[in-house]
Amino acid sequence: MKKLRVVQYGTWKYTHAAHTMLAMRGLKNLYEVVGVCEPDPVQRAQAQEQPAYAGLRWLEEDELLQMTDLDAVIVENKETEQAAAALKFARAGFALHVDKPCGGAMQDFDELIRVVKEKRLPFQVGYMYRYNPAVQRALELVRSGRLGDITAVELQMSQCYHGDMLRFLGDLPGGMMFYLGCHLVDLMLLAQGEPLEVLPFNTASGTEEAGIQDVGFALLRYPHGLSFIKTAACEVSGDARRQMVIAGTRGTVEIKPLENPVEVPGMLCANQIDCRITYPTSIVAFDQRPEIVRFPPYGRYDAMMEDFCRVVRGEKETDYPPEYEQRVYHLLRRLCPDVK
Repeated sequence: MKKLRVVQYGTWKYTHAAHTMLAMRGLKNLYEVVGVCEPDPVQRAQAQEQPAYAGLRWLEEDELLQMTDLDAVIVENKETEQAAAALKFARAGFALHVDKPCGGAMQDFDELIRVVKEKRLPFQVGYMYRYNPAVQRALELVRSGRLGDITAVELQMSQCYHGDMLRFLGDLPGGMMFYLGCHLVDLMLLAQGEPLEVLPFNTASGTEEAGIQDVGFALLRYPHGLSFIKTAACEVSGDARRQMVIAGTRGTVEIKPLENPVEVPGMLCANQIDCRITYPTSIVAFDQRPEIVRFPPYGRYDAMMEDFCRVVRGEKETDYPPEYEQRVYHLLRRLCPDVK
């Protein structure tokens, strides 16, 4: 089968740009990376020093837009500018992978979706946790009814950021909720669908940069209870406590932590994950039957980029159509009400 010929547009340091590039270059039987395009000269100079881009051809934007032998463009520029950039390539007819959360302007995103649907372009947003094998097992339990009626979904994803990274968050609508909370919005929709009501509580801890929304929290009301999303940029060891808990009337599934990076030669950001599934064995309190399912190390971005390749080749229909990506984005913006 012919390899997918792609160019990456953007090398923004706070996206998954370098990681996605390394994943594609590692999938040698699937991808041919034709080159990379970075319009910003400062960012380009920094990227040229990174191993992810070693030996690649650097293209100008006009040159990229005129290429007729590409299969897809991988958009990895700044978060607030992703949809506007992707829109140019969609209008030119390219299949698209766009990093999350896919732009800061609602009108740009909605127009992007309109063009993608009109031209029937393969389209993927870079939510890699969809492809986390433990997450997929948990969602299978939800869809099969094994957990019963879902009473709560608890999602946490935090970090400990400083300096320039915090100031960057200040440029984003909703700050940390927009930056990392978008992953959790995607998982919440996959687990429970549209909420009946949302209450966002984004705030500034004031620990370093005054006024920057480095803490995001949202309550979401569903027919059988309350769920929540929490993300913070001021938690020491916050990344080690990223977690997903889905509680139902017949069982609970826990993924703590959401990923556990380990070093595996030849595998980028490899993770080993435990998924704990608990079912009651009787009506007696604490009489439970836990089951631990362990998933071996896997490449954090590999399954996502393998799936994108299969969709572009026409080997399968996407599991996440443009309409779904639009639902994710619109719910995210409801949780990020302060727009600059």
